[in-house]
Amino acid sequence: MSDQLKTLLRRGLSAHEGNRPEEAEKIYRQVLDIAPNNAEAEHLLATLLTGLGRHGEAIDLFESCLSSFGANPAARCNYAIALESSGQIEKAIDQFKQAISYHGDFPTALYHLARLEMPRGHLGQAVDLLGRLLGLKPDHYEGLLLFGNALHALGQEEAALTSLEHAARTAGISPEYICRVGGAYLRLGYPELAQGLFQRALSINPKFVPGLRGLGQALAHQGQYAKAIALLKTARQLTKDTADIDLVLADITLKCGDIAATIETLEAILKKHPDHATADALLLRTKVKLASANTSDHAKAAKNWAKHHMPIAAKPVFANSRQADKRLRIGWLSPFFCEHPSHALLGTLARHLNRHEIELFLYSATPRPDDVTRSWQVMADGWREVFGQDPMQIADRIRKDKIDILIDICGAHPTQPIEVFALYAAPVQASLSPATTGIAQIDYLIGHKEVFSSSLADNKQFSERPQRLEMGPYLPAERDDALPVSPLPAAFGDEIIRFGCIDRVANISDKTLICFARILNKVKNSRIVIQDDVLEDSYAAKTFLDRIRQAGINRDRLDLAGAVAKEDRPALFAQIDIGLAPFPAMSLENYFEMLWSGVPFVSLANDLPGSRLGLGLLSDIGLEALCAQTEKGYVDKCIMLSSDLTALASIRENMRERIRNSKAFHPPAIAREFEEACREMWQNWCLQRG
Repeated sequence: MSDQLKTLLRRGLSAHEGNRPEEAEKIYRQVLDIAPNNAEAEHLLATLLTGLGRHGEAIDLFESCLSSFGANPAARCNYAIALESSGQIEKAIDQFKQAISYHGDFPTALYHLARLEMPRGHLGQAVDLLGRLLGLKPDHYEGLLLFGNALHALGQEEAALTSLEHAARTAGISPEYICRVGGAYLRLGYPELAQGLFQRALSINPKFVPGLRGLGQALAHQGQYAKAIALLKTARQLTKDTADIDLVLADITLKCGDIAATIETLEAILKKHPDHATADALLLRTKVKLASANTSDHAKAAKNWAKHHMPIAAKPVFANSRQADKRLRIGWLSPFFCEHPSHALLGTLARHLNRHEIELFLYSATPRPDDVTRSWQVMADGWREVFGQDPMQIADRIRKDKIDILIDICGAHPTQPIEVFALYAAPVQASLSPATTGIAQIDYLIGHKEVFSSSLADNKQFSERPQRLEMGPYLPAERDDALPVSPLPAAFGDEIIRFGCIDRVANISDKTLICFARILNKVKNSRIVIQDDVLEDSYAAKTFLDRIRQAGINRDRLDLAGAVAKEDRPALFAQIDIGLAPFPAMSLENYFEMLWSGVPFVSLANDLPGSRLGLGLLSDIGLEALCAQTEKGYVDKCIMLSSDLTALASIRENMRERIRNSKAFHPPAIAREFEEACREMWQNWCLQRG
């Protein structure tokens, strides 16, 4: 190579490394004008163009020059990065493997190959590659961060935390690197550790926006909403792109029950970022909590959401045996195989499924496994960790497992890889969502017969076909029968009627509060107890009290309770005479507990399936008369119950007998019903395909 070309290449590389891409490109092309097909110039220019997002040009140049570099692992890695950037993942993986075949301990190839293998579910391979990398470079920041995530996904919690702690030390005084480790802690469910790192970053740069946002998130995860909001508002003033900050604020205002503010924030995000799938999904879930919500509007919104955000895929040819009476392989997909209400509601069903008829595979997108996760693992015939994996890879895994029926446990949720269903992961797909998902590829919506409106027109608006169950599928965990039912509080002492709403304040709509106000006005000498963990926080309590005041409820007739320890919950229910379920959304698990404590509750059912959960539960024990169809009916039923203390005491005294005598509370019966529904769905598929 001539001295002139060497000088030009040095100048080009200097401009390249000095972040002057236009100057560098001009010089590299000048070299190629003088010496066409100069391999070094082509390689440098291709690497530059990859960084500029001009992947097609870069790949052409790499393919022209690679033969000249022989067994050069660096050139192969740069080519692989260009391939990955253009979406050619499989080819990129092949090139990284080739680089390793040239040089078994080439750090760049080890890191990038591990990074690409993780979303494919090849966690063991990723850990092996990263172990080799860190053996060569113990302080490789990116490698330590990825190693911590991979170890955590394999359930090696202590080793994962050690790797992340090492990454935090390696981050030095870089606020960006410190916050990335904090973000990993937060994503994996360690908000206290994340908080410490975000505070460290802010001690270096008090105006570092990711640090302020991250600290706000960490505090919100710990229920410190007032402090979180103050930090997030400060962060908002320091940046133009506020979408991520606003999303955290929306999540907080939703938890604290300010539905109007949540909707306003999410709609503002979507106005600027129409393709923001997480904001759109949260908006869909939020609007269902409005008392004005109806099946038609929700179905239309859900279908639009799915059309806008779900991937498009051709239906594959499934390798499943089409035998109608075979042992079915059923998969459940959820991010909540951990300490979460879904364990209380579905764990008993899972334990009682007949394993001669059904194999249960659980696909866990759970960020932080815990003791409850381990109890789910024991119940599973097949357990698959899929947290953080690409939906396409999850769908491929499900198809390889030959799952016959795949069931979504929670509907569209930021942590649920719901896209898997749009990719046709199984021949039959269903959901336990309390409302239509809007996803056309989901065949069935499974629920208690009472949660589906009697109106055929309403049900036709669902994307899925209703699969009605005579009872279930939800069933409470076994309760302590030795714990006695307390006597009716109103029959003793001051004869005050105490109503109780033990639910999330996010579920208590403004119209529900207005009904509460009417009940208290009409029932003399009455009070209401409202409990939600979030009420421990000053912002949440103030927000809710403002709503209470606007609804016309006198503060002196209201008892607010925050977090209540598990062992103290019986005492909470013992002080309640009549339960009040909010509408249109309710936390079903609390009402199983309420009934076991002897407390009847009043509910209201409209045309949305989620609003009819209370009707399903009450009808199972012969108390469907306590479910109203209108707000006036809701108030009237509360007045009626409170007017006859003798009858109310009798209901309380006999409640457990009702429960014991109901087939809907017998786990084997619920499991058989669910199995029969699955068999029917499978047989329908077999018949449709000849």
